[in-house]
Amino acid sequence: MVGNCDTAIGRSLGRSVVHILLVEDNLPEARLLQELLQGVGVRSFRLDHVKRLAEAIARLQAEAFDAVLLDLTLPDSYGLASLDTLIQQAPSLPVVVLTNTNDDDLAVQAVRHGAQDYLVKRLVTQDMLVRSLRYAIERKQAAEALREANEILELRVRQRTAELETANDRLLQEVQQRQTVQERLELAQQAGKIGSFEWHLPSQQVTWTAELEGLYGLAAGSLGDRAEDWLATLYPEDRPKVEQELQQALSSGRGLETEFRILWPDGSLHWIAVKSSLFRDTAGIPLRLIGIHMDITEKKQLEAQFLWAQRLESLGTLASGIAHDLNNILTPILAVVQLLPLKLPDLTPQTWQMLHTLESSAQRGADLVKQILSFARGVEGKRVNLQVQHLLLEIEKIIQQTLPKSIAIHTDLPNDLWMVVGDATQLHQVFMNLCVNARDAMPQGGTLSITADNLLVDEPYARMHLDARMGPYVVVTISDTGMGIAAEIVHRIFDPFFTTKAVGQGTGLGLSAVLGIVKSHGGFVEVHSQVNQGSQFKVYLPAQRSVQLQTSPTLDPLMGDQEWILVVDDEASICEITKVTLETHNYQVLTASDGIEAIAVYAQHKDEIHSVLMDLMMPAMDGASTLIMLRRLNPEVFAIAMSGLNSTEAVAQAEQLGFQRFLAKPFTTQELLQVLHHGQVAG
Repeated sequence: MVGNCDTAIGRSLGRSVVHILLVEDNLPEARLLQELLQGVGVRSFRLDHVKRLAEAIARLQAEAFDAVLLDLTLPDSYGLASLDTLIQQAPSLPVVVLTNTNDDDLAVQAVRHGAQDYLVKRLVTQDMLVRSLRYAIERKQAAEALREANEILELRVRQRTAELETANDRLLQEVQQRQTVQERLELAQQAGKIGSFEWHLPSQQVTWTAELEGLYGLAAGSLGDRAEDWLATLYPEDRPKVEQELQQALSSGRGLETEFRILWPDGSLHWIAVKSSLFRDTAGIPLRLIGIHMDITEKKQLEAQFLWAQRLESLGTLASGIAHDLNNILTPILAVVQLLPLKLPDLTPQTWQMLHTLESSAQRGADLVKQILSFARGVEGKRVNLQVQHLLLEIEKIIQQTLPKSIAIHTDLPNDLWMVVGDATQLHQVFMNLCVNARDAMPQGGTLSITADNLLVDEPYARMHLDARMGPYVVVTISDTGMGIAAEIVHRIFDPFFTTKAVGQGTGLGLSAVLGIVKSHGGFVEVHSQVNQGSQFKVYLPAQRSVQLQTSPTLDPLMGDQEWILVVDDEASICEITKVTLETHNYQVLTASDGIEAIAVYAQHKDEIHSVLMDLMMPAMDGASTLIMLRRLNPEVFAIAMSGLNSTEAVAQAEQLGFQRFLAKPFTTQELLQVLHHGQVAG
């Protein structure tokens, strides 16, 4: 039954069989999905198929399922109305939307209406489908767990409030037992981290317990005995709302129940929940407002982390799609700019310089795409020998173009800096984060300084710095003349989700990421700051004094020997420029625009074709499915995967599918010829 969906979700990921309901009126597409889910591995899937929404609702009422695959175009329903009806019928059941339309707006709307994922049918692979179903069930399970936790928390608050009301009634009726009850109440508050208060309305005098004052970061007796003293501790933006709710509660003769933010004396932000009841005298006149304050900061942080994780996941999905398209655009640009000098040998020096500028810009675009993926999806970069000076000069160019003119930029980057071993993308993120923080600290303008020095850490120095080790370091210093950081919170600035910025203007994750990246490189960070005097961040990176920057040797192009190469890509420009490039370097080339055409061409020329260069993501039939069919024609076919998603996961997936090599888009002519040369050696 539908009522069993919660249990099904909770157990589905632990069972060997996952029960899926497919709502799809197209039989061929339904059969394709069934085939994709067959033979997945350790966990198998049972797929039940219905053609109409009404049939799906009937099945959900009669049987338990772990997830639903829903086509948005059905005979008896269309579009998001199908999704709304299904979620209304089974709100706890994860739904993955299937559609033939690659529409980002529709995808966003589907997720807002309650779908866990959005898949385009022609792009669906087995791995994508299984991962989408697994993530949909896990996200729904996490959401249900959060909902249950909230319900449990609310139940506990109601229970504790009820206990407190009972205690207050007993206090009014049994004056002799007041001391005993008060002691028990204090013990309960200490155990539950709850503070209570009593507001005597005729005199407007408020009594706060020491536990309640502790929730506000105050010593016992510091809060005063008036409501105004308490209201002054509220976050300025929340105070008008709380004052209005308090006035409404008193005028309507009921207790105050609300949530709000407060500022501790050290400037940190906390969340408080208030539950209270209004008591009257024998004449019915309001006499006392008695209740509790509870610190719910941890609950709010967990909610924020959950929402942030969802935003990152959505950002990662969006970034992957954008990266794929941009890399497909950059691939022919890089190929053409490297091919033109061969086709036009009599170029003027000015034209050569223009081509070099075009190639550098295209390569910079490819690096930028890789950097976006690194942030959004955690793409693991390579650790290589780096000259920090070059990295900082690049950052200087960026911030000169983006920072306000009111901020002066000063740099001092010596040419003899030692080498470091690191991930250029991650270190770029570190220094950019620090520069952005410096900008935010100088809203009225100031000076941003970027300097770097070599430092040889000896034993006494290492003893004074817990994270330091003896040996050479490169020290990068980024300083500003801004508002500075208060001494009492400097030690907290690297904590996740801690921020001194206004709500909505910072996540509190930037410096946490900085510290994590620097530590992963074996380094450490020092901070010096004074209020209204500015801040200074020193990043220490282990260096190698003996390592010199190795310039890439000029390699002669690797020429072919009239081998036949089959190039398969749905982007016509990539097929055409790759064909011209390879023919220029003594290869013979056949092209195909999709997997079906590639199979036909290979079947006709399988004895002549030496290697297949194939895109992984294509309509109708993707690279993985095409390779399976090609291996039926020739089990020894040498296949090279191309993809605009250059990540560790993409490379591993290509190897798992059976491709012998992986070529990331956009690629240079040299990279293309080298990967084909490996194919020649292997052949």
